[in-house]
Amino acid sequence: MRFFKRNEKGFTLVELLVAIPIIGLLGLAMGAVLMQLLRSDNISERMLAVRQVQVAGDKVSQDAVQAQAVTFRTMTDSAGFLNLYWTGQWEDDAGAFVSRTVNVTYTLVPAKGKYELQRHEVSQETVGATTQNRDFTTTAGEYLDASQMSCQWASSDNTSFALKVVAVVGTKVEDRTYTISPRSI
Repeated sequence: MRFFKRNEKGFTLVELLVAIPIIGLLGLAMGAVLMQLLRSDNISERMLAVRQVQVAGDKVSQDAVQAQAVTFRTMTDSAGFLNLYWTGQWEDDAGAFVSRTVNVTYTLVPAKGKYELQRHEVSQETVGATTQNRDFTTTAGEYLDASQMSCQWASSDNTSFALKVVAVVGTKVEDRTYTISPRSI
């Protein structure tokens, strides 16, 4: 058995008793951070699914409350499942007569193993003697599950319709049903 000499150093029992709990606390903290990182992926998937449902429902609602005519087809119809039409006339701030006609079609298009909600607008706006035509398509939602979605009249007098939007991101599924009343049918 060999004893330490004066210039040799080692750990005392007190130092070891203090160091071991500190190392344990650091290990627990690192484990908690790792768990939070793993959990954040699930939260991100859920938030993305919620956002897709909200964006799709909001965009359809904005258009539908202006609609004077509404037409439904099956959800995966290549011609679109929802067609909205409206027209309006007014006088602008400069006193010019303005006329606008809008036709919006919503279509579910296969993308990324799910569906995208595409909004196709064809419109014509006339201000005085000048006419401008627009024809463009935008994406109003992604990661949608067409097999669980629906769009149909919600009232017996056809004054409001229900749009059920379902988004699936990873393992997270979010759905909302929007009841929308067009301005006049």
